[in-house]
Amino acid sequence: MARLGLKRKWRQKVADDLELLPLMNLFIVLIPMLLLSAVFMEVRVIDMHLPGDTAPTSTEEPVVVTVRITDAAYVVQSSGTPANAIPRGSDGPSAAVAWDQLANALAEFVAAHPGAHDVRIVAEATTRYEVIISVMDLARAVGLSQAGLQGEEAS
Repeated sequence: MARLGLKRKWRQKVADDLELLPLMNLFIVLIPMLLLSAVFMEVRVIDMHLPGDTAPTSTEEPVVVTVRITDAAYVVQSSGTPANAIPRGSDGPSAAVAWDQLANALAEFVAAHPGAHDVRIVAEATTRYEVIISVMDLARAVGLSQAGLQGEEAS
């Protein structure tokens, strides 16, 4: 007797729920690793104001030194004194000599006026930012902590 075989088709059932646990485990490991490997920059704020913005507590006028940065020279001047022009020079030894002369001029001003803390930096529009920041750092190093910036059109 011959048997007629019925062919049965088997279907495999697939679960219809997504497994999110492996993906969440990956994120749990990946996010802290990315945060640890990121490079964070420290943001610094330079507190600045124009010298003489606040009302002076005494009757005398506060003494402010002005450093004018031109292409050829640093010009240091305070109220009642003549201007002291220091040639900037190019890169190299002449620039280092000019930098030392500027530091000495500012230190002499601080020695002559011990209560002065204001410096006004006047820069042309073509003056490089690094030069302005370097002059601000130098002024702060000699004791002139309150820096004010002023722009000047190049002549």
